[in-house]
Amino acid sequence: MTLPERLLNYLELAHLDRVVIMAAEYQGDVDPEVLDEAFHLLCLENPVLRSRIRRNTHDPVLAVAPGYRPELIVLDDVPDVLEKIAELPWDATNGVADLVLVRGDAHGFLSLRTDHSITDANAWLGTFRRLLWFYRALAEGEETTPEPGDSLPSPPAELFHRRLGLIPYDRRLFRTAALPDVPRDPAGLISGRLTLGEEETEWVKRAARRYETTVHGLVCGAILLAQRVHAGGRETAPMYSVSPVDFRQRVEPPVGLVETTNFMMSYVAEVPVSTRMSPVLIGQAVKAQMDAVLASPEGARATAPLEDSLERNLSFALISNLGVIDPFPEPDGATYTDFHILNTVGDTYFPGYYVSTYRGRLTVLYVFTNRFFGQEDVEAITGELREQLLIVGASA
Repeated sequence: MTLPERLLNYLELAHLDRVVIMAAEYQGDVDPEVLDEAFHLLCLENPVLRSRIRRNTHDPVLAVAPGYRPELIVLDDVPDVLEKIAELPWDATNGVADLVLVRGDAHGFLSLRTDHSITDANAWLGTFRRLLWFYRALAEGEETTPEPGDSLPSPPAELFHRRLGLIPYDRRLFRTAALPDVPRDPAGLISGRLTLGEEETEWVKRAARRYETTVHGLVCGAILLAQRVHAGGRETAPMYSVSPVDFRQRVEPPVGLVETTNFMMSYVAEVPVSTRMSPVLIGQAVKAQMDAVLASPEGARATAPLEDSLERNLSFALISNLGVIDPFPEPDGATYTDFHILNTVGDTYFPGYYVSTYRGRLTVLYVFTNRFFGQEDVEAITGELREQLLIVGASA
């Protein structure tokens, strides 16, 4: 049998060697032997998980490796174990996926690591949910025989052209704030997690409905306002909210979660912001601009440069929102109580925010570079962000 392989598409090459890591936190017990069998079934169904990147040609090749099976790594539940998972070595030539099980006293984490070239966030979620479905079925004694896969996901650029006729870039993003003329060593990163409780999250959802916007819009508004407050001054300044958009349900026919690898495009909304504005008004402007650009099938054609007027690149915020994540399939004896996006950013020039809502709690993973920000700066910005979200929620 000839094993599938293909060249990496250029949309995939942009993400090669960047690892995507998210994790479900659980209470109870997860059996490593049953989990390993579930992972085996998942990889049997999805050959891309058994792939490696071959670099002995001019263009990297995604190839299913004969006899190769991704590894299940078992770790003890020690302090800062999520950071230890993020620090594990990664080399796509050795494999583009593995699974990490953290086991403690009736507590732990289950973390899938995949190369960003073969999966975006929504494809990751679909793959992870399928893994947990296999685990539950096996743990409860159900007979499970998946259909073995015999092909790799379709190249995303080909699917964009096939379904839309073009790739809907936002060309403004090719012009960003000025980067250093001389390359520097990567800066250190400051990251953390801001979580609203269930009641606070419900306030924000209610506010989004009342003000006829979205939770994503309100979060964007609160983030831009928090950064504007930290920049100082009262004048109005142009600010930019950059958001990835999943196109799977925006084309005909829709694209399945694992039909391709990266089917997302990022878009920028430019909003004038002063410290006297409400996150609601900023969020409504962000939503209106996103709606307008997405209503145009060719994307944003403007190419005007996006200039940082606030210094330290505070004019920009990368805001990625996974939205509401449905509870995962749970076996007897284990409950998935929380969901974690792990910071694997190697360096960044702009503040980054990765948003998700699981079991009724909205969480923001924030990432800053110490090239521009110290710990006190980060605490001030994220403290203001939390306050603005609660003010908006309380107003509804």
